[in-house]
Amino acid sequence: MIRVVIIDDEPKAIISLEWELNQMVNPVEVIGKFGEAEEALIKLRGLNPDCIFLDIEMPGLDGFKFLEHFPGRKFEVIFVTAHAGHAIQAIRERAFDYLLKPVDHSELESLLERISKKRIQQTAGFISTQASEKEKIAINTDQQLILIDPDEVIYCESEGSYSYIHTRNDGKILVSKRLKLLGDLFTKFRFYRIHHSYLVNLEMVKSYEKTSGKVRLINGVLLPVSRLKKPGFTESLKFSLNGFF
Repeated sequence: MIRVVIIDDEPKAIISLEWELNQMVNPVEVIGKFGEAEEALIKLRGLNPDCIFLDIEMPGLDGFKFLEHFPGRKFEVIFVTAHAGHAIQAIRERAFDYLLKPVDHSELESLLERISKKRIQQTAGFISTQASEKEKIAINTDQQLILIDPDEVIYCESEGSYSYIHTRNDGKILVSKRLKLLGDLFTKFRFYRIHHSYLVNLEMVKSYEKTSGKVRLINGVLLPVSRLKKPGFTESLKFSLNGFF
């Protein structure tokens, strides 16, 4: 059974998609339907879906902004939109698929089949997030190509066209990439851009000082969280701590 959540500001679109899902060969359970992304943001953590069908252009919080609150998400994302112009951004957001309204029955069937196969592979151990050989990221410095274990990174710091990667065991590493590019590389891990100058590993956060708006990391470093980044950061931190915040 594939557990599904639908997020769309158009009630008719939700009804139509739910009807289509109920006609699928692969069994689907719609465990949540939300007309506002803000409501879904609050309730999604307790639902544990396998995938969400997410509209992009919504009032208040759009689909892309919604996903910023789930940097280490475990569910698949299928964008469902009336506009074809968001495809490139959807790829950057690691979307499983991108469907145009009205949703085609055969495309939806094929998509669910692929999700079902992926879940079977994960269960069988062909794809494992607990693999004995951890995934590393290859990054260029001026002198060499280095392999970095994301679990060892505490935070990244902007330095003009370069960036510093602060690690637990290898100190501070200067790399020839802007912070935005590092953010793209670390996007599938639990990292969050708290400020235009800082990207932090959420697993390395020791505390968040609400009064000063600063985050303290496990190495004692205190970093500012920008006003615009604060809502997304606190929600991501809650999600990281399973709501205990």
